[in-house]
Order: sequence, then C-alpha cells, then structure tokens
Amino acid sequence: MFQRRQEGGRGQQLVAVNVDTLLIVTSCNADFNLARLERYLIMANQAGSNPVIVLTKADTAEDAGVFQAQAEALQRDLSCHCLEWALRGRRFPVGALVRRWPDVALVGSSGVGKSTLVNTMTAPESDTNQKTGTIREYDAQGRHTTTARSLHAISGGGFVINTPGIRTLYSSDVTDGIDTLFAETTDLAPLCRFRDCTHAHEPGCAVQAAVSSGALLADRLERRPALVTENRDRTPVVSGLRGNKIVRKKKY
Repeated sequence: MFQRRQEGGRGQQLVAVNVDTLLIVTSCNADFNLARLERYLIMANQAGSNPVIVLTKADTAEDAGVFQAQAEALQRDLSCHCLEWALRGRRFPVGALVRRWPDVALVGSSGVGKSTLVNTMTAPESDTNQKTGTIREYDAQGRHTTTARSLHAISGGGFVINTPGIRTLYSSDVTDGIDTLFAETTDLAPLCRFRDCTHAHEPGCAVQAAVSSGALLADRLERRPALVTENRDRTPVVSGLRGNKIVRKKKY
C-alpha cells in the first residue's frame, strides 16, 4: 500500500494498493533531486514494493551516467534504468519486471515522462493512451497533464497505475522504510557499544568506525539523521485516554 501524508492533512492519502513494483521516475535535468528520490524510496520500502528508478531524457544530458551512478548509490541493490527522450518511439523494457512483479505504479514530478512511459507499456491498440505535455525549459518543471490516477493493462500481462505529479513529499510513519534505505547503517547499529547510539559522537560506534575505514560513505551517514528527525516530527503520536492524535510539526 503506497500512501503519503499531505501538508496540513489529518490522515494518509492513499495513492495505490497491491503495488509490486514502484517505478520512481525522474529526468536527467533540473528535476533530478536526491533528497526527493530518497523519500520515494523510503515510501516504497515501507509499502513493501520493489523500487526501480527510471531516469528519462538521458540523451539531453551531457553525461547521463553521472545521474545513474548517484541514483544507484542511494540504496543497496537498487535497480536503475536510463531512457532517452520519449523513448524515440520504442517501448520501455518492462517485460522482465512484470514477469517477476506484475502490478506496477509510476510516481514522480510533473513533466518527467510518466504518461509517456505508460503509453509505451500498454497495448498498441489501447484506446486509453495518456495525454502528455511539455516542461518549462528554465527549471524543467512540468504542468499537471495527468490530474487523476488511472489503471492500464500492460501489453503481455500485468497492470500499471499512472499517478499525477507530486509537488511536496516528506517522511511520515516510515521508520521501517528509512531503515531499509540505510541498510548499511541498520546492519552495523547492533555492533555499537551503546544501544541508543546516535552514530554521531559516541565511543565504540561501529558505524563511525565503518566511515573511518572507508567501508561506509560519510554522506550516507550525514543524510540519515535529517530523515529520521523529519519522520519523528511529522508522525502523529497517540496520547490521552481516548487516544487523541497530536501531530508534532517542526517549524521551518
């Protein structure tokens, strides 16, 4: 079940259910944002879906390999695909994914090519092709061409859910998803001297030792606390005899 908590909302917004594979779509331009990709990965992990990053418009970048290397480094064993602009009339190679994980959903910002991908995955004779739009050149932002979720049959079997572009995304109720994203740190934590080690300054920290030895990248350790704090501050807590929910929100 893929869901997110909206800004100012009281509950979770349901995006899709029974999602085997979550295609996280971004383009090789100004839309590429590692912090946002991390949040999508966390939500996919929390939902129990198999996350796959799809980098579109690779032929418009000077070196798409740089984008792919950065994306693949976000999570252990993460699959990442680089695609050219609009696939130039070709079909997205979804066959191997669908055979293993048949029900797919696409998420990402407006203008990254989600609807174009859906059109290449569905049967050629389909009468439910998605409308596509353009992006602003100066900031790579797209317009909300897709305004509602829709379900489509994939050519060869399986189904794909297309979703509108998400403008705001943050972590809430996703502790397990964060642990999966930073699996290297999660695996090392039980080896620390102190059970409540923050991996920041405590002696006998196995995570800091791994960073010092080069086994763990320092930036991986630096990004985790901010996501943990965001998740804690954005997650409602139950208190009182009636279980009233209180949302702790950090002031920005």
